[in-house]
Amino acid sequence: MKRYLILLLLFVLGCSPSNHLKKYYTTEDKTVVELLEKLKKNGSDKEALELLPQAYTTAAYKRRSLTTANYNYLPPGDRYLELVKEYGVVQQMFQQIIALPVARNIVHNLWDASLLIQEAKNSAANEYYNQAMEYMTYDNRESARNAYSYFNKANNAVPGFRDVRSLMQEAQERATIKVIVRAANYYNHNWNYWGFQNDWLQQQIINDLNNQSFSDVRFYSEWDANAKRIHADRIVELNFTELFVGQVYTNRYNINRSKQIQTGSTKSIPPQPIYKTIYATVNVTARYMQSRATLECRIYDQVSGRNLLFDRFPGNDEWRVETATYTGNKDALTQDDWNKINNSNNINIPNRSEVANRLIRNCYSLLLNRIKTGVQFGL
Repeated sequence: MKRYLILLLLFVLGCSPSNHLKKYYTTEDKTVVELLEKLKKNGSDKEALELLPQAYTTAAYKRRSLTTANYNYLPPGDRYLELVKEYGVVQQMFQQIIALPVARNIVHNLWDASLLIQEAKNSAANEYYNQAMEYMTYDNRESARNAYSYFNKANNAVPGFRDVRSLMQEAQERATIKVIVRAANYYNHNWNYWGFQNDWLQQQIINDLNNQSFSDVRFYSEWDANAKRIHADRIVELNFTELFVGQVYTNRYNINRSKQIQTGSTKSIPPQPIYKTIYATVNVTARYMQSRATLECRIYDQVSGRNLLFDRFPGNDEWRVETATYTGNKDALTQDDWNKINNSNNINIPNRSEVANRLIRNCYSLLLNRIKTGVQFGL
């Protein structure tokens, strides 16, 4: 348990802001940190007490002249965040010193950079915001994605900056490819004929595809799109070109069984076994149904008509059950014969609705896998 707590403490320290800022430490900063560590262990450390004031002054002085001009090579916004990190080191030393009474008593020119940090964050957020607004003037998805990225940076710099959160939603909406999934078309197959109450397939594919987290893509039904006044970028059409549920056929046949069993032994020395051949006839009734379906899917661009996908996905369903009776000697029967005989009370012939449902799901499973692995809606 002790070892676990030590590892946990090291993990927390490794994730702390102070650890994150270490890569910005100058040699002077490291000197200040080392002197503070000595004083934490021994508040009477003479050398540390003598060196700390000048070491801190030297370390802080190097950053007092920093401006965005030092980071003109960086994009707008990023240059101010570099200042935030540099000032963050100063603020870190400030907080460590005031938290240690012996250090606070000897360092008199402490620099609280908290206001500079907040000003730099505000300036960064403002530059990110302006950059995003410029992208919002262009009417295309790529610009909307860039606008969202800059709005997000502004919000990270200063959470809730101006109206950035509502603008992020707007930018994301503009960047999103809207895909309308039309209800499945069963051609000449009347829906009520199959006994279904509604077409689950359309909503199923919408839910499954939305849960796949396609980048900047959202799927809607026609009803939802109309209600929200959404203009489609892509269309998904589902057509069952075939949906055949076969009838139950019956085939009867007989299997003749024979087996030798020992009925006794001769009186000779040594005795020899006496065998008798027994017979039985197995009367088998085989019932079977074969059904098939074909789902055709076309996904295309609404404006150009270009296909992103156009293919057919087959589904098959085979149902078969065999029952049996027998005449003759039961000891001549095999285990397979008994399985058929004992199966007589387990005949559950599927109705047409059940078979059609399985066929549709089989086709849909192939289609969904194809879309997830082979369709790029953003192209």
